[in-house]
Amino acid sequence: MKTLIATTLAASLYLPSALAVPVHLSGDTVDFFFDDALLGLFGSPTLLGDTLYFTPSEFDVASLNGSGYALTASTLNIQVIPKAGYDLDALRVTEEGDYLLLGSGPSGVDVAGQVRAFALSDPAMLATESIAPDAPLTVVGVPTTNWTAVSGLGLDAAGWVEGDGINLTLENLLLAYTTADVSLAFIEKKFVGVSVSTSPVPEPETLALLLASLGLVGFRVRHRQLRAGIV
Repeated sequence: MKTLIATTLAASLYLPSALAVPVHLSGDTVDFFFDDALLGLFGSPTLLGDTLYFTPSEFDVASLNGSGYALTASTLNIQVIPKAGYDLDALRVTEEGDYLLLGSGPSGVDVAGQVRAFALSDPAMLATESIAPDAPLTVVGVPTTNWTAVSGLGLDAAGWVEGDGINLTLENLLLAYTTADVSLAFIEKKFVGVSVSTSPVPEPETLALLLASLGLVGFRVRHRQLRAGIV
């Protein structure tokens, strides 16, 4: 009995605090795959068409009364795979929230991070882009002021395999700092949207018909030129 209890206790020490739950969400032309236990501060997403969006409720950071810098960060990994007959063209990341600056003395808030994607068939095929606010976050006083950050990646460059999926990493950081005794800097992220653009891939039969049509057009043009004595 003691051996059984000891074995059970030892095994429980190796259990993760949150069990991994693989999730698959099917969009119009792409499929999203992610680990539900590793969503961090983003929270559970909602799917609309080919857009995956999050509405976090605890993604914020604050600095009070000259306490210096405060940082909150969270990173998300998602696999995006096009459905049969489609190819990934681009993705767009939109983030929104609000901030509040009060008091005297230098203080501020900021948004930072990175969008990173690599091809599932070849991780060396990599694309990255920074995340930054569209305008300086410098408004002081109540009420809170809204902010927006937009970033994106092109996925149709030479070298990317047609129909290949990607591993998408979103690194998000919120920063707040104060230097005066009576001051407040607060910033919050309330929305993150990941929109994927795709294009249809011609089926082999369609492509063959297109090439045949182009060949026929070329033949007719050549024939007319010969009859007219142009060539």
